[in-house]
Amino acid sequence: MTQVIRKTSDLIVNSLYMIGELGVNETPDAFMERTGIELINEILDNFSVDNIYIPYLTTLTFDFVGGQATYTFSDIVTADVNTDRIIDLVFANYTVSDQITYPLDIVSKANYYEMVRLQAFQTRPAICFLNKQAADSEVTFYPAPDQAYSCSLKVKRMLDSLSLEEDLDGLPPYYYGLLKAALARKFLMYYPSANWTPQAEQDYQDMYYNLKTGNETDITIRSSGLLERDHPSFWWTNILAL
Repeated sequence: MTQVIRKTSDLIVNSLYMIGELGVNETPDAFMERTGIELINEILDNFSVDNIYIPYLTTLTFDFVGGQATYTFSDIVTADVNTDRIIDLVFANYTVSDQITYPLDIVSKANYYEMVRLQAFQTRPAICFLNKQAADSEVTFYPAPDQAYSCSLKVKRMLDSLSLEEDLDGLPPYYYGLLKAALARKFLMYYPSANWTPQAEQDYQDMYYNLKTGNETDITIRSSGLLERDHPSFWWTNILAL
């Protein structure tokens, strides 16, 4: 089945379909598109105030800096990587000499600080963890990289804002439905409609409540990378690489 790539403009059209302001094969005018973008970004701001973050699955690639263990990610404040804040790590890899790719174990912040660590230890990293802040996200690697390896992170980043033709193919269907309904509700201020029934309002409130009460994207407790290895050879490989 061919994947349908949705854009923000499609989200605007679909929300206008919901309230009957547009019919099949009709296109929005410039005012609808401009207003739709303003309303979408207003919705995202309001969601963040309520601690609801819209996750978007994507891959980030950047280069380590020798000796630097922690890297910041943000488009709000100055950061090492200019991107939306990260709300979850899916997997992490780094590449050595453009030939060998090593995986990194993702651990929780609590697991990391409960581990025995060598201070100022630099070699090939083995684990990483995410620390979410209000204005940025921090990813810490241990041991600190000793060279400028290329790192690749598959992440869920939080949508801070959207442009008209931005791809939404990495947006989970449930969140797409929530944004579509939220935008339709906002459009009612400009285009009053009987199409927005009490049932439609209840469906939206149910979706909103589900995220409001369970917005943490990953509450799995992971054991330490040390405990997940059957043998210590994995760690000694890094130590002996010094």
